[in-house]
Amino acid sequence: MVFEIVERPAERIAGAFWGGTFGEAADGAVRRLIADMQAHHQHRHPGDHATLVGISWNDRPDGFRYLVGYVADRAEATVHPGYVDLPAMRFVTALHHPDSGDVFAHYQKMFDWIAAEGHAVDTAHMHYREEYEPGFVSLSLSSLRLMVPIG
Repeated sequence: MVFEIVERPAERIAGAFWGGTFGEAADGAVRRLIADMQAHHQHRHPGDHATLVGISWNDRPDGFRYLVGYVADRAEATVHPGYVDLPAMRFVTALHHPDSGDVFAHYQKMFDWIAAEGHAVDTAHMHYREEYEPGFVSLSLSSLRLMVPIG
């Protein structure tokens, strides 16, 4: 597993929010939101193969909030419009492939690496960022970039 530190500039992520339990997410709620956002984006921007971004906040004991969207100059009208403005940030990142095993175990290895390298996780703006390749279908069929914010 290869980890690296990357930076993202200040940006607005515009899309749709979801909030629910871990069980609802496991039953496909987030996957459906991703598919809906991809279809909506292709309808509004035919031929644009931008990277879909997911931002999560683990702000409840039984679940989390999730924003799925695209980097945008302004909040675009969506079925469930929403956006978040983020400052420039640093992340530890790794690619998660369908054969990489459990995504949560992959995140734990990232946290272990962060601690071993002397970095600190910074959850002031989010807990996780994920970047989905164009055409993402599911964790069992598609790759995504896992990202943990650091100070």
